[in-house]
Amino acid sequence: MLIPVLSTQSFPLYRAAQVRELDRRAIQDHGIAGYTLMCQAGQGAFSVLRKHWPDAARITVICGAGNNGGDGYVVARLAQAAGLAAQVLTLQDPTKLTGDAATAWHDAVSAGVPVQPFEAALLNGAELLVDAILGTGLQRPVSGDWAQAIQAINMAQAPTLALDIPSGLHADSGAVLGCAVRAAMTVTFIALKQGLLTGDGPDYCGQLWYDDLDTPAAIFNGLPHASQHYGG
Repeated sequence: MLIPVLSTQSFPLYRAAQVRELDRRAIQDHGIAGYTLMCQAGQGAFSVLRKHWPDAARITVICGAGNNGGDGYVVARLAQAAGLAAQVLTLQDPTKLTGDAATAWHDAVSAGVPVQPFEAALLNGAELLVDAILGTGLQRPVSGDWAQAIQAINMAQAPTLALDIPSGLHADSGAVLGCAVRAAMTVTFIALKQGLLTGDGPDYCGQLWYDDLDTPAAIFNGLPHASQHYGG
């Protein structure tokens, strides 16, 4: 189920470690393949992309490592299949990816998506950027090439759609770890992360969407939420 998150609503919030546990339950206890969840995440994000930017024909996805990058490769593949001009700029050598993220990269390349190392100049001409650089596991300040990429994204003219969480934002506290992507919109998956609605989160997430990836409600059994957002 894919729904917009409104500030007037009340809903539970979870820490990153809790969301990882929910993900584990979906995969191990309910037999949902990790790559199936990744493809669901990419499809949900692409649905939001098409709904809010229906005229965007040139999409640039910036991918890092891990499953956040994998989600980005899925979005790029879906954009390519829909007839859009999609490209991936990567901050992680894709040949070093493993697991589901590696599968997502292989599928994107097989679908004809061009993949090349990140250069700020390659952001020019894009009508929409997709942030798939850093996910909810970030614990230290962003630095080096990764920080430069985030700064270039924030300086670009095109709006940015962030996958799961804007890169550089701490998933529990909402603190900016060095620098963070200022997204026009964020699509978050499995559960709402506490940092999206606390600290600096609201200033960096833009409009927030939530996709439960069609996971069974039973994955939440016995897992108390970290906090509650009260609408007003």
